[in-house]
Amino acid sequence: MKPQQLESQLLRVLSDAIGELSDPRIPMIVTVEAVSLTPDFVQARVYISSMGDMEGLLDALHNARGHLQRQVAHAVKMRRTPLLEFFAADDRKW
Repeated sequence: MKPQQLESQLLRVLSDAIGELSDPRIPMIVTVEAVSLTPDFVQARVYISSMGDMEGLLDALHNARGHLQRQVAHAVKMRRTPLLEFFAADDRKW
């Protein structure tokens, strides 16, 4: 599979999985702006945007990383599930 196809699948799966989380630090509307995989598919940088406390949101997503990685492993067939890293979309250089 091409990297762009994997990134779009990860974006879709993570958008759904983050929407189902019940952490009070996660607001009702969270948008996964982009997912960027490293060339060896070991890491995935997930760029998030939302209204409100971005630091609290990123902390909550970091705490839920294991659950989100299991969701990705279940939905996207890859040899290894990439390590998810969460960043504010403002930090990305478009």
